[in-house]
Amino acid sequence: MKALSILLFTTLNICCVYSQAKTWDVSVLYWSMKIEGQVAMRKGFEEEIGNFNKKSSDKIKITPYVAGEGRKGIVQQVSQMGEVVQKKPHAIVIQPTDNSALASGLLLANKANIPVIAYDQYIVNGTLASFLTSDNYQGGWDDGLHVESLFDRSYEIQIVVFEYPRVSSTIDRVDGFFDALRSRGQKFRVLKRYDAVDPESGEKAAKKFLQDFPTKGSVDLILTVNDGGGISIVKALWEKKRTEIRHATFDGAPESIQNIKEERLTVVNSAQYCAELGRETARTLILALMNKSFPQKKMIPTFPVTKQNVKEYPGWMGRPTGNFAQRDNQKLSSDLDRRPSSQKNKNILNIRIGVAPLCPYLCETGPGKWSGYIYDILTKVAKDRDFSFQLESIPNTRLVSALQTGKVNYIIVPSYIVRYLSDIRVMGPKLGVSYTGALLFSADKESIIDEESFRNKKVIFGDMAADPELKVDLGYAVRGTKLTGADVSERMIKMIGDGRASLALGDYNVLRYSLMKDANPSLRLTATSLTGFNSLVLVGTPKQPEFGYLPKNLDDWFREARIDGTLKKILEKYNLQDWDIFTRG
Repeated sequence: MKALSILLFTTLNICCVYSQAKTWDVSVLYWSMKIEGQVAMRKGFEEEIGNFNKKSSDKIKITPYVAGEGRKGIVQQVSQMGEVVQKKPHAIVIQPTDNSALASGLLLANKANIPVIAYDQYIVNGTLASFLTSDNYQGGWDDGLHVESLFDRSYEIQIVVFEYPRVSSTIDRVDGFFDALRSRGQKFRVLKRYDAVDPESGEKAAKKFLQDFPTKGSVDLILTVNDGGGISIVKALWEKKRTEIRHATFDGAPESIQNIKEERLTVVNSAQYCAELGRETARTLILALMNKSFPQKKMIPTFPVTKQNVKEYPGWMGRPTGNFAQRDNQKLSSDLDRRPSSQKNKNILNIRIGVAPLCPYLCETGPGKWSGYIYDILTKVAKDRDFSFQLESIPNTRLVSALQTGKVNYIIVPSYIVRYLSDIRVMGPKLGVSYTGALLFSADKESIIDEESFRNKKVIFGDMAADPELKVDLGYAVRGTKLTGADVSERMIKMIGDGRASLALGDYNVLRYSLMKDANPSLRLTATSLTGFNSLVLVGTPKQPEFGYLPKNLDDWFREARIDGTLKKILEKYNLQDWDIFTRG
């Protein structure tokens, strides 16, 4: 009887344990299984999930989806996202193929209360449970510091940039690179820019570069935003014996690391810990499923590989260790130009700021009269920190010269205007983000991915708050008409509503603000990645980068205002959302 009782007790306990064990269904949307770095991210993710399943009575069941590359991959992933939401998994993990095209799917997941964790790239507008990515700005900063160490500070480095400004991660890399050079007072000049993000575009860009710069010594350094295009560019230049050119890049692809070892142009590569990004995404998912606290945003450090430390880099499957595991504040603590050198400017009574009016960012309502969310923020900061400010209305084309000639102490501009300039300092927090929005009929469910999305549409467009070099080709459209004037967005809303056009393109935030005043349920506004993403930045001069302590005061205010809800209240007044997904912190 005693033995039977023990057996029954043990059996009941085992049944109780198993009855409490959970199985979570998780849909995982991968981007590509042809890009090696992304394959390493998947391996890291599934490795961590496998370890959890081995150790725990609870299980995570993964259903994988692969989008594929190019436009076809974006369309495929949009379809996959819709399919997955219908199945109502416990969670969705996604590596987005496009920052904007997945927005509608994210909103559907939000409505169905399905948590979405994104890694590598974010999705705009909807709510992500968590976003994890490599610290791309820090990677750019590290590349910049190493390049600066190779040249005399008084020498003007002749630089050519191979960029891809339609994705925020590559923009962050470029911004970090040039901010680092400027912080050290390093002279430089950007001679030209080319688009290159994959082997094919890299080969085309390299061919054009060699035509444009046939003379040895005409270019000191090339900066490529990733190894996808960078490796093919280095190969083309090496074959043409342009061995005098130095190369800075990102990602840490094995072939690029080998170029460093063998001194084939590449001098620094801020490498990603690809597998660790996948592992950390899995850890975040596990915490979310178990209803434990987890970070809403996390940056995985990068490793600046050089000839001197190449043996220390563990590769894509490795884990962050040593000096390159934690250095969140290195860019600030090491940047002497960002530190006020004395107290003499602490009580400046009036700070002059040059701006180009555009509602709802900054609205000029009359001579010397202003509104807009940035104006409201500056007003609160001035009151809290005991200073005054004066806005000077100046066209975008003349803002930099107004700063350099001392007409104003700061300017607020889209980052593309100053990104490649040497004699400025980008200071303080991001003051917003601008990108292109598309206004369509609500019944039109198509994602606006690229110019092919214009096919059979009558398109009207205005200022897209974008770099002029990022031109949108309207050749696919039935008709493309440009609108000008102060009331462009209001006219767009009316023209779409009246059926005189089927698609309107303009600044997303401007259109959203206008819709608040002229709501129309038959229309929908969606974000696009057509012209990339541009931060609004506060820009000062090298001599007085902290004039009146304004950058620090803004940093402090934003930190507090995001916690206590003050920023949210200001933005709601203008029908806007916080841009915190774009910030580093």
